[in-house]
Amino acid sequence: MKRTAFINLLPVHIGLIATLLLSACASDNAEVIYINGNFYTLDEAVPRAGAVAVRNGEFIYVGDEDGAMMFAGSRTEVVDLDGQTVIPGLTESHMHFDNLGRNLLMAPLDVYWLPLDELTEKIEAAVEEAAPGEWIIARGYNDAIWEQSPHRRVLDAVSPENPVVLRRYCGHAHFVNTRALEEAGVTASTEDPDAGSIIRDEHGEPTGVLVSAAGALVTAHVPPTPSLSEAEELEALKMGSDALLSAGITTVHCATGIGMDDLRLRQEAFDRGFLEVRLMDAVGIETAREMGSPLTGLYDDRYTVRWVKMFADGSLGGRGASMLEPYDDMPGEYGALRALGQDEESYAGLVAELLELGFTTRTHSIGDKGNRATLNAFEKAMEMADKQPEEARLVVEHAQVLQPDDIERFADRRIIASMQPVHATEDMLFVEDRIGRERAAGAYAWRSILDKGGIIAAGSDYGVSPFNPFYGLHAAVTRQDRENFPEGGWFPEQCMSREEALKAYTKWPAYVEFSENRKGSISQGNLADFIVIDRDYFEIPAEEIHQTEVLRTVLAGHTVFTAE
Repeated sequence: MKRTAFINLLPVHIGLIATLLLSACASDNAEVIYINGNFYTLDEAVPRAGAVAVRNGEFIYVGDEDGAMMFAGSRTEVVDLDGQTVIPGLTESHMHFDNLGRNLLMAPLDVYWLPLDELTEKIEAAVEEAAPGEWIIARGYNDAIWEQSPHRRVLDAVSPENPVVLRRYCGHAHFVNTRALEEAGVTASTEDPDAGSIIRDEHGEPTGVLVSAAGALVTAHVPPTPSLSEAEELEALKMGSDALLSAGITTVHCATGIGMDDLRLRQEAFDRGFLEVRLMDAVGIETAREMGSPLTGLYDDRYTVRWVKMFADGSLGGRGASMLEPYDDMPGEYGALRALGQDEESYAGLVAELLELGFTTRTHSIGDKGNRATLNAFEKAMEMADKQPEEARLVVEHAQVLQPDDIERFADRRIIASMQPVHATEDMLFVEDRIGRERAAGAYAWRSILDKGGIIAAGSDYGVSPFNPFYGLHAAVTRQDRENFPEGGWFPEQCMSREEALKAYTKWPAYVEFSENRKGSISQGNLADFIVIDRDYFEIPAEEIHQTEVLRTVLAGHTVFTAE
């Protein structure tokens, strides 16, 4: 009887064991395997690979095709990459993400880097379409490429009755016509505001150029633009997300300093599937206090809010950057520290307060005086909050002009520089005029920071500059613009290597995010974010890097963009 009972039960046991074994094997299977790729991993243990296997949004294998296929199951998707080059998903370390989708949706009047005659033609055409007295608002002018200094009479000639306000591409100066000054009540007797300058001619009359805080004297009188509906705002966020993914950007650091309303809108966008890109937000000081603590890793590591954005000074091109010595092309003008930078003790206390809440600070600092004020405050804040640099990860945004002694302070990741490579190749048109060649040698000093053991998180500062990351990689490697000018590069001794430049868009921003063990390289256990590109980044001539195009973007293991 016992033998009979055993024989009768045997099929049941065999079926159960088979089911358990199949279940166990299935749990080890990859969801997707990518083969036949030229993978540059940025993982020192496995620097090159031909295939990867992905499960639950993470790399479970990085190596050769035979090894990857060991993870194949009946439901595994296998994607052949046809030998194309693969690099980790790129991070945009400083941009104004909220503006991207809105600009794509609304297409505002854009005069980005136009020659003066083309700019005035565009303004004249806008005036013809406008109602009498309607304000003409545009953005993106760059007077450094003009043969004459900006003066309001140039705008008056094409718009005598309609007030015109142009925002410089850097965002820290405005150029307006006489009618706009009249509407705002700005005259020769108007005093310069704190942290701003009204540029005047030899007779003391305003030229129409308003630097830093002076721009608000006029912009405060501009009628508000109609607000977007919530549906439009959500659509704008989707358009921005899609645009970044198509450019190979899988993570974006938004440097705007948003408030609670925008924070809630972002979360709704994730809830409803409008946002796919990994978004790391900065908030304003009061918003951080209201939050009480950061948000980290929401929506499967898609959304984090742990930074506070601050400003120490303005821009170099607009002469609003705070300098230790006056501008060469405007004697007596030093730029201006914002109120934040004028009292380093209070500045440090504020950063320390935020550190204790769990927030780290990213401060816009461009001039050598502005950078020094920020570095002083950051170092003091870490002492006040009893935080080590590894815990604080404080970030200087831009860090454009540095004194040699201050470069040392970025060593060993004590403080992190977030820099925009394309700014160097744009600003080279005017930097030596503004501050002379000697001080310019300490500007955009990437090599000097890296040689001291510092790291750089790279970005574009869109909407100041285009967000295409390959423009930035090209500029970082060559110190040339996209016409490959000047020959040999501008201060070429400050160039990054190709590997360093790629790390500045991958591994080093991941460190800024406290995500160095999750992102930035194609490594087992990391989030499976990578891009397929149309040429071998490490083998092509350096002057071609900016021509690179993205063929496929993979986020959490799944394709979210293809060039087709």
